[in-house]
Amino acid sequence: MPKNRYYYYDPEQCAFVEYRATRAQLVRKASGLVGVALLLAGLFVWGLDQLMQTPEELALKAENQVLQEQLARVNQRMADFSAELERLSEKDQRLYRSLLEAEPISEDVRQVGVGGADAYETYSRFSTTAASLLRETTRQLDQLERQIGLQNASYRELTRLAAEHEVNMAEMPAILPADGPLVSGYGMRFHPILRVRRMHYGVDLLVPRGTPVVATGDGVVLEAGKGSGFGNYVKLHHPSLGYTTLYAHLSRIPKHIRRGRKVSRGELIGYSGNTGLSSAPHLHYEVHDAEGRALNPIFFFAPGLTPSEYQRLHEAAHQSTSSLD
Repeated sequence: MPKNRYYYYDPEQCAFVEYRATRAQLVRKASGLVGVALLLAGLFVWGLDQLMQTPEELALKAENQVLQEQLARVNQRMADFSAELERLSEKDQRLYRSLLEAEPISEDVRQVGVGGADAYETYSRFSTTAASLLRETTRQLDQLERQIGLQNASYRELTRLAAEHEVNMAEMPAILPADGPLVSGYGMRFHPILRVRRMHYGVDLLVPRGTPVVATGDGVVLEAGKGSGFGNYVKLHHPSLGYTTLYAHLSRIPKHIRRGRKVSRGELIGYSGNTGLSSAPHLHYEVHDAEGRALNPIFFFAPGLTPSEYQRLHEAAHQSTSSLD
């Protein structure tokens, strides 16, 4: 059977000439036809797959899309939470730890990591988008867990320190023990009875006999009784700070104020008088540290007074040249 022949008109020869294709031209044409056929076949398979998906598959695809969107929103919320925790950490460092004189948490501890290089390797079997979202979600969860754990530990420590600080502040002898003017301060003074200059280890408040005397800070009664020089007196111990306070020349001590009794700041512990080596009704008040050294009580009154009140008290303490005891 003769092969099909193809002719084309050649204007230069003014005649029809037989078309003869080269091998290369035939290969290119065949390749083009095969490519078009494969493309059409792929489109056909894809279209068939879309048309042939079951309702369950379509529902799963839609659900997967929704889950990915929700996961992305969760990631954003966790990023916001992490930023808020970071702000709390900064406040923890700058404010609370500074006020309570606690050691700051080092940056190395705050930035400590979790897991290794393959910590999130299990997500590699998912699609690129899903794996990326899952890795980021898990990473942020790990970071939040570390931050929350660290802050919880920090707040437990600060709560303990705050409780100790509260006790310390309550035991600080920071108020006036009686309502009256200061007439003799801490320092060398002339004793009105012994007629000599000697160290006056406290302050004298001029108050009428029977004026209520109160504890200047929370504490425990260390001594309550009568002494030769101080007359009737009460001595309190403020254990957390180690201070002791002395209230002397009392006219009367309530029966319940005995050794071991706990008292609170502002609680009545006696009444002023003129017992012992005293030249007039008044209250003699002293503060001692944990080593037994006498301290100037004036310095402890400042928190409970206005600046002008403290200034007047300070001037009165330095103007006096003699004591009442």
